[in-house]
Amino acid sequence: MVFTSIIIPFNKGKKYLKECLESLCNQEIENYEVILIFNGADENIEDIITIYQTKLPLKIKRFEEEIGVSKARNEGIKISNGEYVYFLDSDDYLFLHSLDKLAAAAKNSNADVISGRKIDTFYNLERFYETYSQNDFDNENECKISDRDCSINSMIHPSGDISNISALHVLIKKTMLKNNIFFDEGLRYFSDIPFIFQVIENSKTFKHVENAIYAKRERDDPIQLPSLDQEDPENNPLHYVEVYTKSLSFIDSDEKLKIRLDRKMVYYYLEDFSPKFHRDPENQLIKEHFKKLAEISTNFHPKSIKWYQKPEIRSLQKDDLNGAKKYLKLRLSVRKIKLLIKSPSQVDIAIYINIFNKLKMKENMILFESFRGDYYSDSPKYLYEYLYNNYKDNFRFIWVINDKNKKIPGSPKMVKRLSLSYYYYIARSKYWVINLRQLRRLRKRKEQVILSTWHGTPLKKLGLDIDEIYSATPQIKKHYVSDASKWDYLISANEYSTKILRRAFKYTGEILEYGYPRNDILYTKNKELSIKIKKNLGIPLNKKVILYAPTWRDDEYYEQGQYKFNLKLELDKIQKELGEEYVILVRTHYFIADNLDLSKFNKFAYNVSYYDDIAELYLISDILITDYSSVFFDFANLKLPILFYTYDLKKYSSVLRGFYIDIEKEVPGPLLFTTEEVIDNIKNIDRVFEEYKEKYDTFYNRFCYLDDGYSSKRICEKVFKDYLN
Repeated sequence: MVFTSIIIPFNKGKKYLKECLESLCNQEIENYEVILIFNGADENIEDIITIYQTKLPLKIKRFEEEIGVSKARNEGIKISNGEYVYFLDSDDYLFLHSLDKLAAAAKNSNADVISGRKIDTFYNLERFYETYSQNDFDNENECKISDRDCSINSMIHPSGDISNISALHVLIKKTMLKNNIFFDEGLRYFSDIPFIFQVIENSKTFKHVENAIYAKRERDDPIQLPSLDQEDPENNPLHYVEVYTKSLSFIDSDEKLKIRLDRKMVYYYLEDFSPKFHRDPENQLIKEHFKKLAEISTNFHPKSIKWYQKPEIRSLQKDDLNGAKKYLKLRLSVRKIKLLIKSPSQVDIAIYINIFNKLKMKENMILFESFRGDYYSDSPKYLYEYLYNNYKDNFRFIWVINDKNKKIPGSPKMVKRLSLSYYYYIARSKYWVINLRQLRRLRKRKEQVILSTWHGTPLKKLGLDIDEIYSATPQIKKHYVSDASKWDYLISANEYSTKILRRAFKYTGEILEYGYPRNDILYTKNKELSIKIKKNLGIPLNKKVILYAPTWRDDEYYEQGQYKFNLKLELDKIQKELGEEYVILVRTHYFIADNLDLSKFNKFAYNVSYYDDIAELYLISDILITDYSSVFFDFANLKLPILFYTYDLKKYSSVLRGFYIDIEKEVPGPLLFTTEEVIDNIKNIDRVFEEYKEKYDTFYNRFCYLDDGYSSKRICEKVFKDYLN
């Protein structure tokens, strides 16, 4: 006999479904069935079905056209044989033994409803399991209030967004659903809400299991693969009104449920809807929707409205649009004042938006920024130096630099990033030259021009091409597209990069496929400069130089935006074998430069992570050791040996970001997996270099063919042509 029927509608998101089904394999539940409803799925997932039919008791029903989540769930209910039904979204997954715990509670209590705890996450299944252990949840196995209240809290969060009401991670006795309880197939959005209110009203017994964990996953590609939650329901508040009205009809005399439902609508009106008519006060559709909300608001339970919300809600109840606008303006002003008091930096932003951005723009002013103001480097540096050396009287130059002791030729105006001066010059400069995405808080003016130099030929997948986001919120993919849409020009080093950058950023603007300005220096045969750089670093002039430039790993971080790094190359062994002939420069990614201590390798290993310009380090290096950093695309311009220390190749290519090229076949040097292999290849570097000569030439002709020392000239003549005379 089937005890639990697990119903999973599937429309799109093959990679999510695989993890969802895998999490079911990690349960030990007995007497269950998994009902997979193909809701107009447009992906071929037969390979997944083949795998999991041998692991799970799968029952499949297919609909060629999209029928919607509501109908898919209803169809699942119709063909289910379990004593309980359970709804699982195909992009979510279960923690270890979570469903086992719900099923055990159901068998012991025979309750109508058994609920567990949901956790919002952007992690994939593997990352979630790595991050949490059962001990993280076992101390929360008791609910401090009644099981009924706990269950209702898990299904209807007591505050916040109306979309938080969910039928997920709840065992529901199927005999209850025979009382004409079903998902409303006329609702594309929020169909869980009236369904859950029906379930609660018809249930007599509840059980809650706090340490049964359901991972409610936020999809990491809301641009190309949005979930239903991430779709925009046409900005139409009538969706909410319709759902509210239907849900209200299922509440008999339960005052607490009425308060909860009303509180959701109060929250929606104040936080989602009312700002719309603040931004667009003359929008006729918004005015009509205001009337609809006014009609239903007259029946709001008084306890659903907090004391400070009452004047604004009273204006809504009176259908007084002007009064509502007045209170909204007051509320937003109070909120801004609180924000300014709490965060002084917001004062600068307010001044920037409301004052600086209204000042006259300087037509010949150019603002340069490289790696968040931490370096005077990269393509912005070489574009600046070309303009300064050739047209310094035609422009006013601004450099965003956090250390004002940096020596920059020409003495440009230097401003610290995020200072008040920074916002002033951001507002007044006609041109921004940047090598990363710009801050989202910045408001690009209509006449301003953004030249994005980007910061490397891509090896690792980036932007929309990344399968899994590890170290940032999934919303970052939206930010990639939004930020890139503001660029007027994007520099590309080759045809290969052009195709990737267009796709990865969904970029539709002009691409300057002119080579990288930062590589111009590699075509200057300047021996004196090389000697000067070595002396500045304290490197013996009689020793050869190895540059080790590893990338950072997407899964090496403490929390969002805080990164860590473990040096895997064993420098002590290299020093012992090669220290008489070589020194090694270690250059880590700017995310992790703070975490490197080489003090015990005095006069052999040098931490050059904070050396501004890596191109100058290329000039003095005899060998490059890297892994998955794009530095080898640039270094290849010198036609010097490159070794690839790829100790975690399998994990990096399959689990983390993956690569655009076949690293095992196309890179111009050997893939090495141990320090001993690195040492052996350095000892025989001439033989190794000759062995890879043909592959090196092919690589050079594909990726370096545009770099010739004149990229800065070509780009400046295109972007700043009106000022070059």
